[in-house]
Amino acid sequence: MHARLSTIRKTRFFTRVTPLMLVLALLIGALSVSAQSGIQPLELDENTTGTLTAAAPQIEYALLIDTPTRINVRVFAITPGLAPNVRVLDTAGTQLGATSNTGNQTAVQIQALNVPVGVLRVQVSSANGQLGDFLINVEPEQQIPPTPLPLGQIVNGQVSSAAARLVYSFSGGADQGRWLFVQSLLVTGGPVVIVTDATTQETIAMSSGRVRGSRFQLPTGAVNYLVEVAYAGVGTQPAPTEAFTVCLAPENNPNACPVVGAPVTIPTLIPAPTEPVVPTLLPTQLPPLPPSNVCILGSATGGNVNVRSGPSTNFSIVTQLNGTSFANVIGRLPDNSWYLITISNVTGWISASVVRLGGPCNLVPAILPTATPTVSLATATATITPTVSSLTATPTATATVTSPSAAPTLNFGLPPVFGSTALTSGFVPDPFTVAITAGGPANVSYLGGGCTGNTTSAPSFSVTYTPGAFPLLRFYFVGSGDTTMTINAPNGSYFCNDDSFGTFSPTIDFNSPTSGRYDIWIGTFSAGASISGTLNVTENSGNRP
Repeated sequence: MHARLSTIRKTRFFTRVTPLMLVLALLIGALSVSAQSGIQPLELDENTTGTLTAAAPQIEYALLIDTPTRINVRVFAITPGLAPNVRVLDTAGTQLGATSNTGNQTAVQIQALNVPVGVLRVQVSSANGQLGDFLINVEPEQQIPPTPLPLGQIVNGQVSSAAARLVYSFSGGADQGRWLFVQSLLVTGGPVVIVTDATTQETIAMSSGRVRGSRFQLPTGAVNYLVEVAYAGVGTQPAPTEAFTVCLAPENNPNACPVVGAPVTIPTLIPAPTEPVVPTLLPTQLPPLPPSNVCILGSATGGNVNVRSGPSTNFSIVTQLNGTSFANVIGRLPDNSWYLITISNVTGWISASVVRLGGPCNLVPAILPTATPTVSLATATATITPTVSSLTATPTATATVTSPSAAPTLNFGLPPVFGSTALTSGFVPDPFTVAITAGGPANVSYLGGGCTGNTTSAPSFSVTYTPGAFPLLRFYFVGSGDTTMTINAPNGSYFCNDDSFGTFSPTIDFNSPTSGRYDIWIGTFSAGASISGTLNVTENSGNRP
């Protein structure tokens, strides 16, 4: 468990007097006579800060180990430009582990270091001569057997300061994605939730102890996952225990988990025939789709293809895709039978039976659509539009305007409204900031999972991030009113937040962030509002709204 769970504290250091503690006390006294800075005590699972100065270019700590174990040692620079190094020695001065910071990394770590019983000496110094403040954290490498999560069944659990972690395991679906629900039973917050890839150990998502409920939508794929639920110390006094429920559901039936709170609604589409396929060119005669780093599609026959206001032929036609053109794909039904596209500033649905795909279409997010219109609604639509036949025969601009169009949706294929940047771990200054005005016509609630807010279809801003030693990538927005945030991560998953840290400002954290593009939408909680503010990107957990 990383430094992000620094609220977890061990008390045994102060509650038991052992011969090892006497050795520690004697060692601190002996070393402080000769060392300029003196040796300082260090505890497991606690963040400790220090300062390297000209008088004390090396800080030494004493760490008590009362049982053979494996530890992780991490040092993070607080002062910009500081490149730390760390060494671990036994009492005899034998080096057990060390870092070699030749790349001026601002964060270094020693992982899975086997250490004996006794008092360890942990030394922090500068690798590049730059002095300043740092943070050090040492934690035992704990192996907790995970509990398998059954599909569609609520599992109850609780964590506390004495039993700080529970771990669950499950596998993704090869045919469809998964919903993961974690619901706190407290009223003031809940435990920290961390979702990781069990094979690569990549942290996929995390929720704060200030959040009472979390919904994670995981993509299709036979991936093994771990869910770590950790004590956050929230509530009054603080709360001695933090009870919660956890439940796993298939993507097409999230309500298989009757969790606390509003259910997720997946409408039932009325079965309808797909678009008729009318070949005009042989597949070998069709021009190939151009290379693309986003999912695109084109006509499978060379003929014009209908684009509809919903994912069924029961919906009206809003425009057509020319037989020689292509369009960006921004969404799909969970069964891949219909795709949501944008073409000529019109958003609509197109049947998979009449198109061919290009680019990384496996990253396209699944969308929960609105229900197919009833017969009475179809009749009302017909009274507004001249005739269905005239729309089909002549997809003119007038027909597009007078026919009901699809509601605006998020489209990461559009140029970001307020620009983009590329950041590499250790970037300076931290936080990176950019001015953004929140608000727009697209309501992100169609994404499900408790997402809310009104924003532009194009991303407000995009960040292409290259990870390094820092374990945290945080996005937060501070504005003049109540705002929301939605982020499309490099793996294609969407993450949403409304309020954080007791404010109306949203925050989304990525722990052990992956390399790639993060598309950020800043929305307003109230429709039609426009709120100016600043988007902040940081790797420092001390930076927040």
